Amino acid sequence: MDFYEILDQVIDLLKQRGRVSYRALQRQFALDDAYLEDLKVEIIKVQRFAVDQDGEMLIWTGEAETKPTPTPQPPVQQESSLAEHATPGEVPRTAPHTPDAERRQLTVMFCDLVSNSRS
Repeated sequence: MDFYEILDQVIDLLKQRGRVSYRALQRQFALDDAYLEDLKVEIIKVQRFAVDQDGEMLIWTGEAETKPTPTPQPPVQQESSLAEHATPGEVPRTAPHTPDAERRQLTVMFCDLVSNSRS
């Protein structure tokens, strides 16, 4: 197996488990100290998939290069045009903000119906 095949397997293992000790990697892939150091440089510094903890293990941090880029905010004029089209009594809407975490818009309407008819 070449270096990149082992690297891909180590990354997959780390992604699944979240953290992996260097001793376990050496045992699993029959790595010597120099080979392990090369893998650590590639995973920690080059790919930025993990961080070292106390010189004993790798901890998965995620794929830094594949994070989605934030959506640019709409101009202020667009927000005011949305407010101009609001009907009386309606709260003017603003352009949606795209946060890092997934969120969904929820509209809630509360109606309290009371009969005032006297029979």
